[in-house]
Amino acid sequence: MNKFLVFLEQREGIVKKTSIDTWNRVQDLAALYGDSAVFGILAGPVDLQQLCASLSGKGVIYHASNEAFRLYNPGHYARLVAETLKLEACTTIFFADTVLSRDLAPKLSLHLKASLLSGCTIFDVSKEVCVRCVRPVYSGSTIASFVAERSIRIYTILSSAKLFHSISEDYPTIIPLETCRLTGIEELFPVVRRMVMYSGRQDVTEASIIVAGGRGMGGSEGFVILEQLAQLLGGAVGASRQAVDGGWRPHFEQIGQTGKTVAPALYLACGISGTPQHLAGLGSGSTVVAAINSDRYAPIFDVADYGIVGDVHLVLPKLLDALHEFLKRK
Repeated sequence: MNKFLVFLEQREGIVKKTSIDTWNRVQDLAALYGDSAVFGILAGPVDLQQLCASLSGKGVIYHASNEAFRLYNPGHYARLVAETLKLEACTTIFFADTVLSRDLAPKLSLHLKASLLSGCTIFDVSKEVCVRCVRPVYSGSTIASFVAERSIRIYTILSSAKLFHSISEDYPTIIPLETCRLTGIEELFPVVRRMVMYSGRQDVTEASIIVAGGRGMGGSEGFVILEQLAQLLGGAVGASRQAVDGGWRPHFEQIGQTGKTVAPALYLACGISGTPQHLAGLGSGSTVVAAINSDRYAPIFDVADYGIVGDVHLVLPKLLDALHEFLKRK
């Protein structure tokens, strides 16, 4: 039997949407391969009611609710995942591709002597179970296929707006986990500073709609209208590296090779030229890309489904007014 382990990441007691998507995608894989079991590991106190309403499919989720797991600690988390892997004799671990997993997965790979394939998008179901995956390379300009050679495999999966999940009336069982001994580890990983997202603000990796701005916005004041537009659409504000380096936006909004990878249903790029480093952050999962730029030859138009050639400072107010009028009629 194939046994898959999915790491469910939480922040402030809420399981991240990207982890829920990963669980559901692994359920699809298990259904396609047959004779497979899906297990989950959840670290920290969480809202179990919210979690149960989001997950589907058969499986068992081990929940380590100890307060020591509320904040990410690489020593605690690595030991917890390794012990759960051993408990159920799993050979494959899946993570959503996030900042946390990019730190934790390599540590587990070394500890478990496991193969690690990060940033995966598709698994080849025609081959031996979960040994071949597809991922973008060279800033997203090329798609490559990789094979995991070791008996234990670790994958981090890019989120996608084009998720397919088979309908299931089954729900996983959540079992409290007797946590491993933690004494003697805490002092090795002190909390230097705790960073918390602004209340009510979506993480760009979780948002289905992203309104992103770049150098063409002219400064931090140019992002005010992007915030208004994002609020009207129920989305999040993103930024290019140039906007972040200029101090116009916080780093957690940065999209690109040195920022976050996103996969929204709608990505609206405003004043963003579209360098390969920025386009790498769109991955291959974005459904619709729209762009507004005064340069008709900007690379962003090569990947955009819809484009407007014009000054963002003139186009955006008209777009905002048109949306207000449309919503009034609704």
